[in-house]
This record gives sequence, structure tokens and C-alpha cells, in this order.
Amino acid sequence: MPRTLAILAVAAVLAPAAFAEPPTTRTAACRRAAEPPKLDGKLDDACWKDARPITDFAAFWLGESRPGTKAMLAWDDDALYYAGEMDDAELRAFGTARNDYLWEGDVFELFLKPSDAPAYYEFQANPRAVVFEVAFPKRAPLGHPFRDEPELGHRAAVALRGTLDKSGDVDEGWSVEGRIPWTAFALTGGRPKVGDSWRFAVCRYDYGAEGTKPVIMSSAPLTKANFHQYEDYGVLRFEGPKAP
Repeated sequence: MPRTLAILAVAAVLAPAAFAEPPTTRTAACRRAAEPPKLDGKLDDACWKDARPITDFAAFWLGESRPGTKAMLAWDDDALYYAGEMDDAELRAFGTARNDYLWEGDVFELFLKPSDAPAYYEFQANPRAVVFEVAFPKRAPLGHPFRDEPELGHRAAVALRGTLDKSGDVDEGWSVEGRIPWTAFALTGGRPKVGDSWRFAVCRYDYGAEGTKPVIMSSAPLTKANFHQYEDYGVLRFEGPKAP
């Protein structure tokens, strides 16, 4: 065998296996709702039956899939609505007041970036239905406490399948519904139109037993373990109502 071919053959044997990308959500649809959901955490509303579920979540930066989460998005003239249904064997929550550090417990997070401008938004809800809401004029940090940020009108409701903050038992999971009025997006122009596209990521912290590190995941193909890495967000397209 010629020397050059021999070197290439050895290199091929020694090279690491090709990176197998876990499935993530690079594109998704936010369908217009005929009527808004009732915020009770039960996810039995007509808009969720018509929604297009987001089910591909991963720690993309590690090449690891993270099953067990389903998210849905809907909208109307008044607000953006979200829903999340999550498997969780250990229900834990941190924070009792708006804009607490909810990510120090189980939390559902939604990031939205309407345009190429630096501004973007972060919304969260934890298993106590405590919310986090911040309009970032540029990438975090803000330089002041989150609790000093103005209220944006974000509301959430949850339903638990298990007992919260009770170690030693085995829980099943939790679900969340949220409403974000379009006034929350005043920084970037407010409500979208049918056919508009925003960048987005649905993210999650899932805590296990006391003393263990949380499992984190995102619908977006994030190349870093940083939920504010909006260059990697997926594309969310706003659609009209489902055809009869």
C-alpha cells in the first residue's frame, strides 16, 4: 500500500465516530386559536387539540436526546398561549414570588426573539405556578435584579401528577398552561401577523434527588449549555386557524 494511503487508513481508524445529532425542533408552528384556553393546567382545550406538538428536546451540546416533554403554542388577537406536559419522577420547585430564580427547581421556560434586533424575551413557570417574565433589550445580564423588571402580564396555571417537594416518593410529572399578552412584546412591535416568523426555544430544568445536578434540555439545537444562545434557536411560524 502506498505510504499516503496507509496514513489515511490509520487516521480513519483512529478518528472519533461522527457526531450523531439528537433530534431537536428547528421549525415549529403556532396555530391561531378559535378560542383561548382556560388556564387550569389540564391541557384539554380545543386549541391544544388543534396545536402542532413540539416533542423533540435534547442537550444538543452533548449530543444527547431528552425525551419526556411536550410543548404546544397558540395565539389570538389578545395573547400568546403556551402549554407544557412533562414527565418528572421528582417534583421540586424553587421560588415563591414573581421573577425569583425559578431555575433552581423544576421549571418550564420559553424564549422568544421576534426580529434580528438584539431584544428578546424569557418567560418561565414552575410547579407552584410562579412566573418569571423579562424583556431583554440585549443579551443578559441586565445589570440589576430581575425583580426590578416591570410586570408584563404573564400568567400560568399548573396541574401536578405527584407530590411537590416530597423526597422519597415517585412522582409522574406536571403540566402547565400560560398566557402572555401581546403588550409584553411592546419592545419589538407587539403582536405578529399570520405568516410571520420568530426565533424561539422551549427549555426545561428537571431536578432529581436532593444534591444531584439538574437535567437541562431545549427544543433548540443549542451548541452551548446556554439558553440565551439565541443564534441557535428554532423558527416559530405563526399560522391561521386549522382548516375545517
